[in-house]
Amino acid sequence: MKASNRVRFGRIVRERREALGMTQDDVTAAGGPSDTTQTRIERAEGSEPTATTRNRFDHALRWEPGSATRVWNGGHATPLPEAPARAAAQAAPAFELGPMEVPVSLEQLTELLEILNSLTVIVEEDDANPRLSSTTDALKRFVSSLTGTWVTDILERNRSSENGIPTMIEFAFGAHLAEPVEPDEPSAEERYYRRWLIGRANGIPEELAARFEERFAHRRGGIDS
Repeated sequence: MKASNRVRFGRIVRERREALGMTQDDVTAAGGPSDTTQTRIERAEGSEPTATTRNRFDHALRWEPGSATRVWNGGHATPLPEAPARAAAQAAPAFELGPMEVPVSLEQLTELLEILNSLTVIVEEDDANPRLSSTTDALKRFVSSLTGTWVTDILERNRSSENGIPTMIEFAFGAHLAEPVEPDEPSAEERYYRRWLIGRANGIPEELAARFEERFAHRRGGIDS
C-alpha cells in the first residue's frame, strides 16, 4: 500500500467520523475500533488495518459492508441509506437517548471510579497475580473511555447554557480538563474538544477549532449553527 493511499484512507475515515458528528470514543462505543487504533489510522501510521478493523469501521461509520476495504484498495465507501427513524431522530430535540442507550448519573460514574481506584490499590499491594493486573489495566482503559464519552456529552449539553459548566462537573473533572494536552497522545483530539467545549481554546489550532464548531453544530442538530 502506497503511503499516499494510506493517508487517503485515514483522511476518509476521519472525514466520515466528523460528518457524523462522532468523536473517536463515539465510534468505539458504536462497535468501531479502539481510539488508539483510530488515531493510528487517521494519522496514516502503523500496519495495514485488519479485515476485522475494516469491518468495524463499516459498522460504526454506517457504511455498507465492504466499504472500508474498498477505500483501502483505492475505491469509495457507500453510506447506508438513512432509515426513516433515524431521520426523525435528527429532527427531534438534541441529545435524545437512542433505543440502546441509558443515562448514567454523576453519582454512578463516581462510584465506578471509586471501585476502580480500590481495585488498583489492591493490585499495587499484591502484584503476584499478573492476570488480575492485566484485567485491571483493561478495566482502566474501558472506564477512561466511558468517562471521556460521558464528560464530553455533559459538556456539549451545557455549552450553550447561561449557567456554564455544572459545579459538580467542575469539581470532579476540573483538574483533568486543565491538564496540558500532548498533541501526540492518542486521545489528544478528544481532550482538545472537551477543552474547547468549556471555552479553554488556548493552544487549539484554528483548523481543529473549526472542525469542533462543525461537530458541535451537528451534535446539536443544527440548533446553534
